[in-house]
Amino acid sequence: MIHHRRAVLISDLHLSEARPDLVRAFSAFLGDVASQTEALFILGDFFEYWVGDDATTPLHDDIARQLNRLSDTTAIYLMVGNRDFALGKRYAERCNATLLSDPTPVQLGTQTWLLSHGDRLCTDDRGYQRYRAVIQSPPILGTLRRLPLAWRLKLAERLRRASKDRNRAGAPRYIDVNQRAVKQRLKGTGFAGLIHGHTHMADWHAVSAEGEPTRERLVMGDWDTVAWYLSFDGDDKTLNRFNVNQLEFELAPR
Repeated sequence: MIHHRRAVLISDLHLSEARPDLVRAFSAFLGDVASQTEALFILGDFFEYWVGDDATTPLHDDIARQLNRLSDTTAIYLMVGNRDFALGKRYAERCNATLLSDPTPVQLGTQTWLLSHGDRLCTDDRGYQRYRAVIQSPPILGTLRRLPLAWRLKLAERLRRASKDRNRAGAPRYIDVNQRAVKQRLKGTGFAGLIHGHTHMADWHAVSAEGEPTRERLVMGDWDTVAWYLSFDGDDKTLNRFNVNQLEFELAPR
């Protein structure tokens, strides 16, 4: 099992050429925060979209170089999300990062936590769960990766338009995790709790179930005008935020 005493965790950066402010903030974060710890965990939706490891842009190439340099002093772990689920081993190797399955247990300090992107726990969104089961199944994902690049780019653009249309139609942009799904995932385990992103609802929650010890659910926020990260120093943990334009780190309210 992966074990680190000091670590930082992030998710939902949605990096793209359209948000140079987030790209600059991430570079500063690597130098100011990630370089000072043992491990960096990126738990999905690192990029706004991903059509294949063979289709990287100059932005993707630069990010890979930055992470590779950081890996000289900090272990790097990548988990895919619902936006960048096609990211694979080839790009992870360029970053000198370990690609994690979802979910993955890790030991932080003396406690074991379950890490997840979080989208599979949003079981109330039945349409998305049906879509996810199909699009991320190994046969379909393998087929998608073999499609001509132009087709994959068109598919990615179509999916982004469909998401925007859904938001304009008044559907909730993000659906929270289902509490029963969370309790079922933690049931009978010795985990201290669950750490995830995806919902863009940064917060800490207690998870209680009959006959089970109370656990914690730590939710990391997305990166927009404010960016979030979770830090561990032994068993002490802190949810932090900073303004992406000012780059002054501050403790987030709980």
